Amino acid sequence: MLSPARSAPQAPHSPVDHRTARAVLVLALVALVAAVAFPLAPVQQARAEYAWSAAEGPAAIPLMPYEPVALTVTTGCDAARTGGVLLSTVPLRPDPGAEPLDGLRLTAAEGRLSVVSAGRDLGPVALPAGPCAIVLTSDPDRTEVLVDGAPVLTRDGDLRPAVAGAFSDTDRGVALALTADTRFETTISPLKAGIAAVGVLALLGMLGALARLDGPSRVRLLPRRWWLPRPVDAAVAALLGAWWVVGAITVDDGYISGIVRSRGSNGFVGNVYRWLNAPEAPFSWFYDLTHLWSLVSASTLWMRLPATLLGLVTWLLLSRSLLPRLGPAAQRPWLAALAFGTWWVPYQLGLRPEPWVALGLLGVLLAVERAVATRRLLPVALGLVLAGATTALTPGGLVAFTPFLAAAVPLARLVRARPAAHRWPLALAGLAAPASAVLLMVSDQSLAAVLEATRVRQLIGGGVEWYQEYERYALLLQPDSFQGAIGRRAAVLVTVLAAVGVLVALRRGRTGLATGPASRLAVSVLLALAVLTATPTKWTQHFGDLGGVGAAVLVAGAVAWRSAPLRGRPRAFTAALAAAVAVGSLVLAGYNAWPYASGWFAPTFSTLPPQVAGTAVATLLVVAGLAVVAVLAVRVIGARAADRAEPDVPERVPGPVPVLAVVLVAVLALQVLSLARTAVEERDSYTLASDAVSTLRGAPCGLQERLSVETDPAAGLLRARTAPPVRGERTVDVGGARVRGVAVAGSSTTAWFALDPAQRDGALPVVVTTSGVLRPGDVLRMEFGDAAGGVVDVRPLTTAAGDVRELAPAGAESVRLVIAGATTGQAALVTLPRAPRLTRMTDLLPAGSTAVLDWPVAFLFPCLAPEPVRDGAAGLATWRVAPPAEDDSGAITYSPRFGGPFAAPRLLVTERSMATYLDGDPLRDAARVVRWDPAEPLVRSVPVVTSETVPGWARTGRARVPGLDPVG
Repeated sequence: MLSPARSAPQAPHSPVDHRTARAVLVLALVALVAAVAFPLAPVQQARAEYAWSAAEGPAAIPLMPYEPVALTVTTGCDAARTGGVLLSTVPLRPDPGAEPLDGLRLTAAEGRLSVVSAGRDLGPVALPAGPCAIVLTSDPDRTEVLVDGAPVLTRDGDLRPAVAGAFSDTDRGVALALTADTRFETTISPLKAGIAAVGVLALLGMLGALARLDGPSRVRLLPRRWWLPRPVDAAVAALLGAWWVVGAITVDDGYISGIVRSRGSNGFVGNVYRWLNAPEAPFSWFYDLTHLWSLVSASTLWMRLPATLLGLVTWLLLSRSLLPRLGPAAQRPWLAALAFGTWWVPYQLGLRPEPWVALGLLGVLLAVERAVATRRLLPVALGLVLAGATTALTPGGLVAFTPFLAAAVPLARLVRARPAAHRWPLALAGLAAPASAVLLMVSDQSLAAVLEATRVRQLIGGGVEWYQEYERYALLLQPDSFQGAIGRRAAVLVTVLAAVGVLVALRRGRTGLATGPASRLAVSVLLALAVLTATPTKWTQHFGDLGGVGAAVLVAGAVAWRSAPLRGRPRAFTAALAAAVAVGSLVLAGYNAWPYASGWFAPTFSTLPPQVAGTAVATLLVVAGLAVVAVLAVRVIGARAADRAEPDVPERVPGPVPVLAVVLVAVLALQVLSLARTAVEERDSYTLASDAVSTLRGAPCGLQERLSVETDPAAGLLRARTAPPVRGERTVDVGGARVRGVAVAGSSTTAWFALDPAQRDGALPVVVTTSGVLRPGDVLRMEFGDAAGGVVDVRPLTTAAGDVRELAPAGAESVRLVIAGATTGQAALVTLPRAPRLTRMTDLLPAGSTAVLDWPVAFLFPCLAPEPVRDGAAGLATWRVAPPAEDDSGAITYSPRFGGPFAAPRLLVTERSMATYLDGDPLRDAARVVRWDPAEPLVRSVPVVTSETVPGWARTGRARVPGLDPVG
């Protein structure tokens, strides 16, 4: 692709160059001004106004954000004299399982009106004799009560109440009007679009002028016949294709799926799970692309295709452009394929931005290398544009600027070689190029909205400080977590060793690599690792940003430290082998672990580090490797002590490169083949592969296709063979249903219950549900009996509250419970055994049904539509699809202190949780279906929505976070 770093000096610049330089100056200045003006430009903002009167009855107005911009309550003395609660903006009797919100409550009693707002008692208002008009207003500046137009109670400061609805003890004489906070619900205005158009045209003109300033290029952009496929390309494409089907999901696929799929109904890319649904801007432009992609299909197969295509493009740039730049010695296609797979498999498949960043960083590095090789300025500007766009993807996208730091010296020489009259134009061009990313960062948001969203995120938290970067590496070395999985360790640890090895080898002599490009590549990777400290979270997933350049470093490291030249340098060989053994052992100590559904059917060998005959392979490698290293060290020390020349390393001793190559091959094969094996063995249950097959067969509803729901736990109680079935019968609350059961107290044995035919066949488990906690000494066990009444198996039940599922052993015909416990204190309750009566989830929630999709599972339910958050309010859903009972991570969506968008609707409903049963694995709690039943009949207030144009700096108060933002 590129010529050597040194090329023929340029010809003296002609007078036309100065005119072109002035054009660069003017166009760069216009592009820069457009980038500065763009966030300040006006936007079209929705204005949603809600109105309610007591005659309508209780109403649902679950605002999001929780407080309105302004609120007005009108009533009169006649209504107040009836007493009771005139108005409450939160339910009078909320579900005790929901986290409370501090609303407004007007209560009349004994000739006084008490006012409580945002958790503050504002004091009483004395009611005059006779008729009167009472008006309460609340906005970010003050809350005020007026009687017949005269202020009688004024409190300065922000005391706006949270609003979930409107509730009153009276049916007349009270009205509420409010304007919802829609500061984030904005679209681009014509003026803002015009500024963007001017900025883009000026940027393109600037790039054209730079190309003219550079003069014609005689260097090919791509090598000859680059488009011809090779066997290694087919292998990489096959790997990407197989991984696309069987590969694991990432921990955030559900999170991102919920965000991008809500884009259409919400009108902007907001965080529908926390942070008050604040926009993801300034790091969200690829979410808009993903949303457009999801309009075709939200199936897992379709949604994971972009990452696979990005992988193909990355491979082509790596193999056709970057590796040739490193020199002929780096032309090792199969080694490159191994390096690429090492990085791509554990990090890049899914909806996260890492594959985008990896491609962007690789493209920037290639642009910098072309600039250095051809002494042209246009590649520098293009690289800066790409670096800015990559940064606009995610905070980790800052790594895209590291190639400029690594090549700072040759780039500075390139600029200094230009005439002095060109310096200012080039400086402005260097600013305007990355500043163009602003057009992506705030394409449909105002500057004020982005600043408020940033404030809310920082207030609620969720990240850690830069100086806690060590946590990322602690997670990488955590043994039993997917954060430190074997594949992630392999990519990062071996690449770091390779980068250091390249720099050391280049200083010591000839390596077969092009010194400048190889050193800049290695420095870019190490700088990128340092830049990752700027990311607000410290997950190991972010290492995927290095996926393209990391693979190139692996190839360069193998070339630089190939074993043959080292054998004549025993000390260097010994040190390199020791480092390889140490790194390889740390890699092999990791688990082959994957998050969520991808880890459901992990083979036994994946629940432990790789082992041979019960001994960890990591231990075998470190013992054997260090023994070899010790022998080599003794040889070196002995030779030096005797003043003899150090003997060459024997050919039979493996070098560091073969050792690490074997480790990488084994790790890659373990990851891919284990999930391929799971796909085959569990094809009748749910895997990403079975999901893909079902999608191709016309059933694209994902996990929903393989789940059945127990809608009525009481309906499946087993028939008792003897009477009475149980002494001291109690009822147990099972997801809102009352089911017959017994207390775990005293000593008792239930009757034998006949197993259902499906239970005798092993298709359905025997299920009991416990409520409360077993006390020390309590005994609860399930006994299975044969046809003659003999006990064939005993299962102790020691679980906490929830469903207990047990498959009946072969030959069992019946089941009973045996109980022994103290007769004092709070006893746990347990239902009688049942065979769940199931309804297919696709029948209960047909395709297109709306539900709140909790983020851990949202990606797996593509046929369900996310409940909208629009017009300043969250939807009052009928259904919620939740993760397994032991996973409470989805609770942030309903928690005010996390800015949960559905905290207000949760106050209005009672939850009825329904267990699900997975085809092929009925013991697994794969997800829960939760029905939201309104606690009382509610009308849904419909807003009057208009549009207004607001400047980019306009703001009205702030979006308050309960418990974190001060009130008043």
